[in-house]
Amino acid sequence: MLSPDQVRDYERDGFLVVPGALSDADVCRFEEGFARNPPLDQTLNMGGVWPEPGRYTLAHNALKDPDLAAIAQHRAPVEAAKRALRADDVRLSAYVIYDRTPGGPSIRSHHDYKRWRPVGSSMNWLFTIMPFCDFDAKAGPLYVSPGSHRLDRIGPGSDRPLECAPAVRPSEDSYVDPELKRGDLLLMNMHTWHRADGNQSDHHRVGAFNKYAAADAPPATGYYPFDEDVYHALAPESRSLLATHSDKPIASTRVVLTRRRRDIDQVLVFQSDKGDWSLPGGDTWRERAIPDWDHGNYIASAQAALRELVRVETPWLSYVGDFDEGDHLCRVYAYTLNDNGFPVPYDGEWVDGAGLEARTDDLANGWEPEAFTRWLDPTITRGKGVTQSQARVDQYAY
Repeated sequence: MLSPDQVRDYERDGFLVVPGALSDADVCRFEEGFARNPPLDQTLNMGGVWPEPGRYTLAHNALKDPDLAAIAQHRAPVEAAKRALRADDVRLSAYVIYDRTPGGPSIRSHHDYKRWRPVGSSMNWLFTIMPFCDFDAKAGPLYVSPGSHRLDRIGPGSDRPLECAPAVRPSEDSYVDPELKRGDLLLMNMHTWHRADGNQSDHHRVGAFNKYAAADAPPATGYYPFDEDVYHALAPESRSLLATHSDKPIASTRVVLTRRRRDIDQVLVFQSDKGDWSLPGGDTWRERAIPDWDHGNYIASAQAALRELVRVETPWLSYVGDFDEGDHLCRVYAYTLNDNGFPVPYDGEWVDGAGLEARTDDLANGWEPEAFTRWLDPTITRGKGVTQSQARVDQYAY
């Protein structure tokens, strides 16, 4: 869908407008789905009840409506995202419709790479913004700051995941209005700074703000957990857009805690009272330090288990995958110890990949070797996920 010149423009500026990417029939279909699903997930201006003046969202699992599922799997945003991300495949990390009702307020300058959020912690993702109306001077333009994505901030560190330095705020006079119109498609890099004016019109300012991540760059906190109805609402050829889907809750979390000895990677396992072996972990609980609807970050739960079982405090964790544990899913994270810690023994036993495979019959769940292998996979681009509490202080500190 995008030409090589358009991809270069996107990479240079941090955004790209594709005029008329959606037909009017497509937008009408999306509006019909939206009319059946009022945006009651969250009131972003902390007060008011839709449709009173404010900013409202529709997300969660509303994609089970076929007319809304069509937004996520539409060829225009999906194919454009692949080209702009230079990815063979992409995953839907967030589906959100924003409704700024008449009189709804503006939103200040910000960017959306956020290490505590499932929708913001991938190292290679973008927005696809599809307005249902003209974002003109009355309805409230969406402004972007060209070149503010500053990709020179990202690079390898001393650990397996990439590191990202704190963002550099652009000057307020650097913002431009891309003059978005109904049916256009705006691609916006995750690091691009943007802001929006309030809605001074007499109609709702509505748009779909989907987020797609490269399939080989999972969110550091883990994906938003979509349910089975959403999965089945998508066409069979589009279901791979969902990296994880289940009606089972994510009720436990475990950590692939590794170290390197004599050029061999080892992982720490524990033996339970039943005699089987497992990774350190425990039950999940919802951290509520930062109010948000895009849940899926269970790093606080995993770190609490590490403190209790292993007596270590990790500065970050990185998502590995979701694995079935019978009546629930287990969200698995990972961390690699360096040689700077105090040399004390650990409870449990360190084993390499062969040793882990040799214990297959004695493992608590059986997926532990796969989780270990995934963490070591060099083809996966990983970031560092932090808790909401850590992010309140400084999400770039580690």
